[in-house]
Order: sequence, then C-alpha cells, then structure tokens
Amino acid sequence: MEESGGTMTRLFGIAASPGVAIGRVYLLDRRKVKTPKQHIAPEEVEKEIRRFEVALNESHQQLERIKQKLKEREGEEHFQILEAHQLILRDEHLVEPTRRIIREERVNAEWALRKAVEAIKGLFDTVDDQYFRERRSDVDFVGDRIIRNLLGVEEHAVFQPPPDAVVVTHDLSPADTALLHRHAVLAFLTDAGGKTSHTAILARAFELPAVVGLDDITQRVGNGDLVIVDGIRGEVILDPPADVVAQYRARARRYAAFEAELMLNRDLPAETKDGMRVHLHANVELMDEIEPSVKHGAEGIGLYRTEFLYMNRTTLPLEEEHLDYARQVLGRMAGKVITFRTFDLGGDKLGLVPGPSGEMNPALGLRSIRLCLKERPLFKVQLRALLRAAAEGSLRIMFPMVSGVDELRGARAVVAEARGELELEGLRHGYPPIGVMVEMPSAALCADLLAKDCDFFSIGTNDLIQYALAIDRGNEHVSYLYRPLHPAILRLIRNTIRAGHDAGIPVAMCGEMAGEPLFALVLVGLGLDELSMNPTAIPIVKSVLRSSTASEARALAEEVMRKATVGEIERVVWETMSARFPEHILKGDAPGDTEPPTTVVRSTPIPRTRPKN
Repeated sequence: MEESGGTMTRLFGIAASPGVAIGRVYLLDRRKVKTPKQHIAPEEVEKEIRRFEVALNESHQQLERIKQKLKEREGEEHFQILEAHQLILRDEHLVEPTRRIIREERVNAEWALRKAVEAIKGLFDTVDDQYFRERRSDVDFVGDRIIRNLLGVEEHAVFQPPPDAVVVTHDLSPADTALLHRHAVLAFLTDAGGKTSHTAILARAFELPAVVGLDDITQRVGNGDLVIVDGIRGEVILDPPADVVAQYRARARRYAAFEAELMLNRDLPAETKDGMRVHLHANVELMDEIEPSVKHGAEGIGLYRTEFLYMNRTTLPLEEEHLDYARQVLGRMAGKVITFRTFDLGGDKLGLVPGPSGEMNPALGLRSIRLCLKERPLFKVQLRALLRAAAEGSLRIMFPMVSGVDELRGARAVVAEARGELELEGLRHGYPPIGVMVEMPSAALCADLLAKDCDFFSIGTNDLIQYALAIDRGNEHVSYLYRPLHPAILRLIRNTIRAGHDAGIPVAMCGEMAGEPLFALVLVGLGLDELSMNPTAIPIVKSVLRSSTASEARALAEEVMRKATVGEIERVVWETMSARFPEHILKGDAPGDTEPPTTVVRSTPIPRTRPKN
C-alpha cells in the first residue's frame, strides 16, 4: 500500500517488530546470482557431481565459521537457524534430485541445483500455513549459497554497515540477520517476509523495529536515503521533510519513554486495582525468543511451538533430542511454567512427516492431532520426551486442533501408553497437566464436554476466527472480514470460558488477539485467566490491566455482548479504550493523531499468508 504527497512517500507493509527509527538506508543486495545452464558430455557427469559435493562442503564450512563468530559475540542462543541451514545442505530432498538431474539431463551442477530448489519451493507454496510457507526462503538461501560456491562468486560482506543504518534488502538470510550487529543497525526493511520470517523473529529478539513484506522497497531507495521506519504500524516514509522527521523523532521519544516506564513494572503482577490476577505468558517458537520473554516479564510460556524440531532435516527427531530440547527450554525459563504444544504438522510439510501429499485444502486435512492419532508411534516419541522432561521442571502438554472428545480421549490414551512404557523401563517421568487448544468452532461449542477430560483450555483465536467466519485470511478479497470482535467470536470465547470455569479448570488465550491492548479489558471481563502473546506486548497489556478494575472490565464486556453488529462493538471498545488509554492504544501517537474507529480493524494487521496459532 502506498500514499504520496510531494516528494514524500508512505509505504505500508507488515509490522514485524515494534519501535520507531529514523536513519539512512544501507542497501544490501541480496539478488540471486544468475544461474547458467550448460550441457555436459557423459564422461563429465561424475566430475560435475564431485563439483557439487565440494560446494556443499564449502557451504557447510562457511556456516560453521559464521556460527563461531556469532558464538564469540552473542553466545550460542542464535545457532538453531544456522544449524537448520546446515541440515538442508545434507537433505536428501535437495541433494539426491540434484545428482539425478545432473545424471539424467546431463546439465551442470548449478542448473540442476536450481531446478531441485524450485521443486522444493513449489511444495511450500501449497502449504496453507504462514510459518511453513516462509520456510521456503531457507531452501532458497541455501541453494544460492551453494551456487555462489560453484561459480566462485564471493558473497558480499554485510557485517559492517555504517552507524545508525536502516538495512534494506529483498530478504535477509539467518546468517545475515545474526551477523548484522544489533548495535550498528537501527531497523530492518525487506521486500519479502512475514511476522514469522527470520528477519522478524530476530528483529524482535534484538528489539529493533522492522517492517517486512513491502514488495519492492529495494527498488525505491538507494544508499544514504533518509527513511522513517514505524514498526508499530507497519509504515515506512521515504524522503520525509524536516517537519515530518521532527514529528516522528518526537513520536519515537514518546514511545521509548513509554516503553521504559512500562518496563518498570516488569516484575509486578498483572493484577487489577481491585485484586483480580491475570497471568501473562509468552508465545514462543524458537529458543532465541526466550530471553526477550523473560526480559519483558513473562510469567511463563503459554504456547511453545515444537514444529521447528521437524523442519529442514532428513530424519525425524528422536526421543532424546526432544528431551534435550525440552530440558534446555525449562532451564532457560528458570522454574516458570512452559506449555508445549504437540506438533502441528501435516503431510504437506515437505513429506518428512507421514501423510498424504497434494491435499486440496491442507488446513482442513490430515494435520495436527489428526495426524498424531494416525501415526501413534511418531506421536509417542514426542510425548515420552515431554513426560520425562516433566520430572525435571514445570511443563504442560497441549493438543492442537482438537474437534471433540473422541480426539482428546484418543490423545490421552497415547499419553497413558507412553507413561506405561516409561514405568516398565524404569525411566523417571512426571504427570504434567494436559490441555487442549480451542481453535475450532466444534471445540468451543462442546467445551463443557471437553472440560471434563482435560486440565486447562487455551483459546487459539487465529484459527477460531478463520473457521467460524469462513474466511481465508491470506485472501485479500475477504481479509476485511477478519474481525476479532465479531459477536459470534465473542460468544464462542465466552462459552469456552464458562465451560472451563464450571469444570474448575483455567482458561487461557494464545492467539494474536490476546496481545492486542485494545482488547485486553474485554477479554479479562469475559473471564480469561491467562493471556499468552508476543513477548513485547506483555508490558503494555499489563499496564492496561493494572490501571483498571475487574468491575470495569466486566461492565465493558457486558456492554459489547449486548451489541448486535461488529461495527457497534468496535466503536464501543475503541471509544472506551482510546479515551482511557491513549498512549497504550495509539502507541506513541499524540492525542491529535487519533484515527477513527476503523483503526480497530487495522490494529490487528492481516498478514499476507495465514497466521498460525
């Protein structure tokens, strides 16, 4: 999206990491190296395959050297993404097709590799899941590194940008992002990417503003251009005049001062003025995000996604690997509760996990708990490890995409089998609470039945909204219908909370809705016990709750539940919250910058691909 005025241009992308920055562009050329095509003689085939294998080894060593540099400067916390790239270098889905194409088509290694990479990326394009679609860039980065080594083309050094640089590129590889020192960079802007791209994840970990998914920002700017980056609203301003620069400098100061003030409450409970306690947890998918979670005052992790363990590898993770990973997470959270969601995978995730390929709609196909119950031995490997880890720390196990009691009981039966095996083998294990992610309308509607067979609920609003309102959030023609405050959604949430409380179990929310301060009082007024969100959202949501009373929250919730349309509800919530908490809702804007109630919709941006719970 673009707006122009004079020579100044405003661009709107995806707000990937909050903050405001004003600086000069450091344009990082990350265009792919041109891939030549050459036909080779039959006697040259084995020589070409050896060239390919030498380039694989050279690429591995380059990544190893980057890891060592990173270890010296930052410690080992950002290794996982680089190690994933090393695993891709050995992945049979990449290596074997390349060798086969060289032999069968008698073409050079560069061309064969590019064909293999494009085939793998084509599989990713069929996946209806934001996180996994964005992993296609990992294969692209690895392929480009190998091709550069085959051609003898040096990679541009990217590690010494000038002070206060705004790094602009098509996309950043994990190696790029990790080595661009956080103290030399003000912000990131990319053509590609989404909220779960590596750029976004590490920008949040480094607490640097980032706007991604800008399509063609690299074609619009040059080195040294002055730009404003608003990672709160997903806005980028090119060629700003002096008065606009002054306005945003003031906004950046307000936001920084506001954030610093919020952080003073880091160790205080999220408790209303009349004593109602709400637990604020973090959503995490990589170990890199644990440190920011602790820093921002997370009381625990309300959603730890475990899919990363299955990505970019040639073999499935073994029990000991699951166990070691869980131990590391528990150790870093120092006694705080961790909610591990069992893997949310399907047969569309590159074929490593069993399942059908070519499903018409993978989002509604064989995935998550459905796949777990079909592939019980695979499921049991993860459960055994989590049960063993539970003997060493505070963790909970959560099942995703549960549609009803049959699936819940089936999953609990596998847990019982795993526990029985551990007892027979004499392996120490624990008895962690077991819960379900309420993200399907059927689960919300029969929550009273589910509550009898589990220890907690966590409402996954991202999928719940999509399924309940029958919208594809990646479809720009209907994304305007993604309205978290729709009366149907609020009723499904209320029904789930009541069912949980009637059964004496706590009810959490771990969708993106939980981290939006605009919605905080409504959600607490409906009775939620726990909110789990992006770590950087914790201080601002806590501030809203500590400045309010439970009776005020309940009154607002009761008022919106009497409204018949989403527009009426949005207006009530916007007018109430923006009047009471202008800094919290406008996030650094001056009172005069207040936008009309349509901001309610914009305040929860619609990613270009389907976000995940």
